Amino acid sequence: MHGLALYALCLLALHAVGPRLPAAWAFFWYPEKLVGPGGRLNAAEWLWGVYAYTYLPPWLQWLALALAATAVVWAGFAGDAARWRKQSRAAWERLAAIPFPQRSRGRFFIAGLSLFVFYLARVPHTRWGDAYLLVKGMAHPDVRLMYNWQAPLDTFIHALLFRWGEAALGWSDALPAYWIISSLAGAFAVWVLLQLAGEVGQRPLARWAIFLLMISLGSVQLFFGYPENYTLISLFILIYFWLAWRYVQGRGTAWGPSLILALAHGFHPSTLVLQPSLWLLAFLLERRRFARTLPALLLPPLFVIAGVFALMSAGGYGLDAFLGAQAPGGGDHRWLVPLTQVSSDWEYYTMFSRGHLMDFLNQQLLVAPFTLPLLLLLALFVRDQLPRDAYAWFLLTAALAYLALIWLWNPDYGGQRDWDLFSVASWSTTLLAGYWLTRVHSSLLQIRALLIILSVQILHTAAWVYSNTLPWEWPT
Repeated sequence: MHGLALYALCLLALHAVGPRLPAAWAFFWYPEKLVGPGGRLNAAEWLWGVYAYTYLPPWLQWLALALAATAVVWAGFAGDAARWRKQSRAAWERLAAIPFPQRSRGRFFIAGLSLFVFYLARVPHTRWGDAYLLVKGMAHPDVRLMYNWQAPLDTFIHALLFRWGEAALGWSDALPAYWIISSLAGAFAVWVLLQLAGEVGQRPLARWAIFLLMISLGSVQLFFGYPENYTLISLFILIYFWLAWRYVQGRGTAWGPSLILALAHGFHPSTLVLQPSLWLLAFLLERRRFARTLPALLLPPLFVIAGVFALMSAGGYGLDAFLGAQAPGGGDHRWLVPLTQVSSDWEYYTMFSRGHLMDFLNQQLLVAPFTLPLLLLLALFVRDQLPRDAYAWFLLTAALAYLALIWLWNPDYGGQRDWDLFSVASWSTTLLAGYWLTRVHSSLLQIRALLIILSVQILHTAAWVYSNTLPWEWPT
């Protein structure tokens, strides 16, 4: 508990002083090509994982930090006093027993309420990733973007909604289409998380722990009207984890998670990295009957891939486009961070460089500030107590696969602008952390850990979401 609390305090200190550190330090961590004149990263924002906190009013920054630090110190250190533990144990037990919403009506109400939150705090700009190209390209008379191999079904569905809105409501670009679909996906994701946490958690506190750890991630920015390609796959990934749990419990078959995962592939090919987790889960559960499960594992992705090729070919973007102008890998069609030498205008650093490491750490700070440290602390200090059931191995495989992807994949815009592509990895890593935490610790330790994490993580994510409600104009 001390280690987690110390990390939380260091993270709060980073929020306070990090964005105010000299911009010149950027040139130690990042190459001049990225942070120098004409670079894609403002040198003043080199610690971009916590930079969003500076958008809050100064008085609110310091007040929030003081309150969060008080909660962290109380939960992390005061509990070592026997007298304090005796006096507060009853209060902790009452907190641990707060009922988790189990009825469908309550869960639908929470999901419906979240829809208004997501939409009201929606993103009004197109700063991140390919947002500008998508939003403007769908409306441009010479482009009319509808078919895109980078995210085939995602682009197609948003373009369909835009064309309806253009004709019926006079939309000038596709931003309203992304607002609507993103917010709806967010509300559905909240409902799925309530279902998942309600079934995976063994007690009310464990259910709250899983739900709150997931819903407070910086990745939820994807549901605040976000105009990019990663909102719907986030929803599909959460459904995939839920259906996989039901498969483990004998309440479903491999067809459920396989179908959802295959559909996710059609929306964005990065989700292919989750295939090993499904195959491992099926093998662990079926073993002697594994051969009978092969149709459920093979047919859904094959049908979806064939359907996507048929759709793209019908739109005039068949195999030639896939192997040519729209080949995966961004502007230079190179998939991986270079090992030893930067040789493209779209590459900024090599695999084992300071720039790559800092981009990775910043991205984790932005979307999942506690996930990897929590996993590390659990692995170091309670390794013998960690669950080793089929679902734990399934989550571990999914988490490692996505971490490998975001470490190896070459970001065209630098990590800050491509944070959204990499943020999807936090769903698997954080669910694994929540699953480990709720299986190895007592209720008292769980609630103290939650108080430490949530006091900081909710503050961090709230600042990040708020910063993206502010208008932003492309520099001219």
